Amino acid sequence: MRQRLVDIATLVQGELIGDGSCIIETVSPLDEADTGSISVLINARHSRRLDSTQATAVICSREIEQAPIPIIRVASPEVALVTLLSAYFVKQHPAEGGIHPTAQIDSAAEVHEEADIGAYVSIGPNTSVDKDTSIGSNVVIGAHCRIGAGTWIFNNVTLYDRVSLGQNVTIHSGTVIGSDGFGYFQNEGGIRKIPQVGGVAIGDEVEIGANTTIDRATMGITRIGHGTKIDNLVQIGHNVVIGDNVTICAQVGIAGSTVVETGSLIGGQAGLSDHIQVGAGTKIGGQAGVTKSIPGGSTVSGYPARPHNQARRIEAAIKRLPDLLQQIQELEARIKEIEIQE
Repeated sequence: MRQRLVDIATLVQGELIGDGSCIIETVSPLDEADTGSISVLINARHSRRLDSTQATAVICSREIEQAPIPIIRVASPEVALVTLLSAYFVKQHPAEGGIHPTAQIDSAAEVHEEADIGAYVSIGPNTSVDKDTSIGSNVVIGAHCRIGAGTWIFNNVTLYDRVSLGQNVTIHSGTVIGSDGFGYFQNEGGIRKIPQVGGVAIGDEVEIGANTTIDRATMGITRIGHGTKIDNLVQIGHNVVIGDNVTICAQVGIAGSTVVETGSLIGGQAGLSDHIQVGAGTKIGGQAGVTKSIPGGSTVSGYPARPHNQARRIEAAIKRLPDLLQQIQELEARIKEIEIQE
């Protein structure tokens, strides 16, 4: 990018304070910025960082009135950042140029003429791939799958049979969707596997990070709702139902048949037990262990997960345990001395 600062201010619908004629070459973090860079200060509480940054200009919230360098004041720095990056940095498609000659597409599959299919992609029978899709190299798509319009699948993703993807879905490298759920029972003959014959349905505008796994249902469908965002290294078990616009951070594990309702947020490394329900709008802290259902609108943390304020008090009390133990030992010693004197 090579843009005048005044033009960037117009793009992000911000108020320019300072010299608008300076030239911006790139977007950089505040701490790494140099001459020709523009940075974004998300939180006004960190305004002191404006005194030391080497950036040519900074986009910030309207709470900041002035700075040593030119600034663009906006209602939402986050929205401005998305606008800026989307305008000047084009994301590379997983594949371009139509169907690669090494791709193996079953004769019973239907691939739209406007789809891009990369090298060594395999597409099974009775699978449909809609227009404007981009499928990277070495992707394996099984039978009876549906890939919605505008979906991007990056290299080395595997979709087992009966996986349905909505429109504008993004799946990053190494993810596996539709593998068998962990269904077993034990009897006199040992551990018996329960056949996993269901499917997976992913809604529109879903993004799934690298090396995430989503199991097929034992029977029926494992579902991921519209607009949900799933980070890297997440495990979602069979027959799980995730609502719309749910955010799931890295290394979360959700056991089978659990329901996470719309608008919930699950922090990194949290674990959710099977057959429970997480109500709409719930926030689950990182590393929390959720062992029972949670009503909507709750904020929980800790293990076992409990209301966040209660968990913080418990954590504070645990930190005091060594001192409390010493006090108890001292009191016991004093009591013994008194008993001896009597």
